[in-house]
Amino acid sequence: MRPLKKKEVPIIGILRMKQREENGYMIVDGSCVMWLKNGKGRVDTDQIRIDVPVKENAADISFGSRFGKRLPFGLSFNTFSLKINIKETQTFDIQNKIQPAYKGEHGGRFLYSFTDLKKGKNKNNKIIIQNGVSTYLRQNINNTLCLTVRDTNPYDFPEGQERLKKAKKRAAGLKDRDIILMYEKNCAKYEESASVLYEKLIDAGYDNVYFVVDKSIPAVRDIDEKYRKNLIDKHSDKHLEYFFACNKFIATEAIDHALQLRIANKDVLDKINGKGLMYVFLQHGVMYMVSLGSTMRAGFRKKEGYRLHKTVVSSEEEARHFIELGGMKHDDLYVTGLAKFDKAVRNEGADKIIIMPTWRRWETNQAKSGLHETGYYKMIETMYNGVPEALRDKVVILPHPLITERFSGEEGFGKHVVVTDQYDPLLRDCALLITDYSSIAYDAYYRGANVIFYWKDKDECMEHYGEGTRLMLNQDNVFGPVCMNETDICKAVDEYYAKPQREKDIARYRKIVEFHDGRNSERIIQCLIKDGLLSKK
Repeated sequence: MRPLKKKEVPIIGILRMKQREENGYMIVDGSCVMWLKNGKGRVDTDQIRIDVPVKENAADISFGSRFGKRLPFGLSFNTFSLKINIKETQTFDIQNKIQPAYKGEHGGRFLYSFTDLKKGKNKNNKIIIQNGVSTYLRQNINNTLCLTVRDTNPYDFPEGQERLKKAKKRAAGLKDRDIILMYEKNCAKYEESASVLYEKLIDAGYDNVYFVVDKSIPAVRDIDEKYRKNLIDKHSDKHLEYFFACNKFIATEAIDHALQLRIANKDVLDKINGKGLMYVFLQHGVMYMVSLGSTMRAGFRKKEGYRLHKTVVSSEEEARHFIELGGMKHDDLYVTGLAKFDKAVRNEGADKIIIMPTWRRWETNQAKSGLHETGYYKMIETMYNGVPEALRDKVVILPHPLITERFSGEEGFGKHVVVTDQYDPLLRDCALLITDYSSIAYDAYYRGANVIFYWKDKDECMEHYGEGTRLMLNQDNVFGPVCMNETDICKAVDEYYAKPQREKDIARYRKIVEFHDGRNSERIIQCLIKDGLLSKK
């Protein structure tokens, strides 16, 4: 049988480009080298359409000639003009690969630089800022041309870029100091594993450990004075200097969060992706949920360029997840349990029904203009409507941290929506959690609450995470009832609210979260000493 012929796909490698903003459009003019993968002859530019993952015809493109100028080795030279409607981009995902479809089929690539070939050098074009949204073209780690559309941050402005430049120079004077930086999500939280471990390290006399956080948040105002001495205020000069000087990071998030998530600055990106860093990922929640094979979870896989990259896990079962799908070896893992569980408690008489599904990143920009139209909002509606009316006064709706600000002032659920950066006090009063596949399920269950899972949209969401993505929890290991509609939720609430956890669910849970002795932090510290991140006290 004759093998199927592979489809022809175009590769476009940019030689030079110049960007301008005109009448609400980002326009990029330049020259490029083109060739057909799996094909012969020159690329027919009349057959090219530009898409992004969430939209066909996401940009207009025109070329100097239909087939370009013939070059050796099947290459052709051409000029191009890429035109992107800036207002339309605000409905795109945060990160968007520019995808050339050929003859109606995907598979082509747009390379940010022809000369970089397969490697990315962390470059980006000029940032366009409109109404608090930053839009720019950038080069990803594989040299693909990407469009970023996200909320504006302080480093998008020229003065912010200048601050980074100066901080990097000043950091050279700190190179001999053994600085260890700790932080949580966006350097804006103080209640996860990093803060718990930080306090344990300060108690043990490690004065070279610093925690970066926005000092204005309530969680910081309430901490003991002895822990405040090594706090570094987010966005301060000290924060920038210590980031560039530090080679040891211990955190609940990727190193991207150590300064500013999705920053557009080559010096910062070179630092994050550079060799010689020692990084310990404490996890912000048990990650035995969405499989690490997902393209959206690539940041949690093994970083070969780092001098040391370790990840804390909660069991041998979770360790297998990181080994099989995260590219790690068993020696790359600390099988110790998460530090934050050392302080996880539940109040006597806890009676709240907490609704908190995980965020859908692909809906971030849609939520800015139409929150009520997002699948996320409709899912919360279903969960809320599934709670029997007699119990609705017990409901607390906790929007995911990445979408919290969109719910500020939300009237649809009235008093039930709680906008906060502190989840621990609320979890202490949780009797029942309703979620989809958020890792908060592990936190709530650890404390003694029951958990209800809503999976109607599960398969659709897994597709958004990327080909081959699956949910690690399934009907054989899930530690609570699985619901597909309001009726299922109503029945499950009736059966599980204010009831003891079931033995079958406990057994399943403890295969994923093994440790319940309150000594996770101690085990982590011993691992850090063994690996040379800490000296022995």
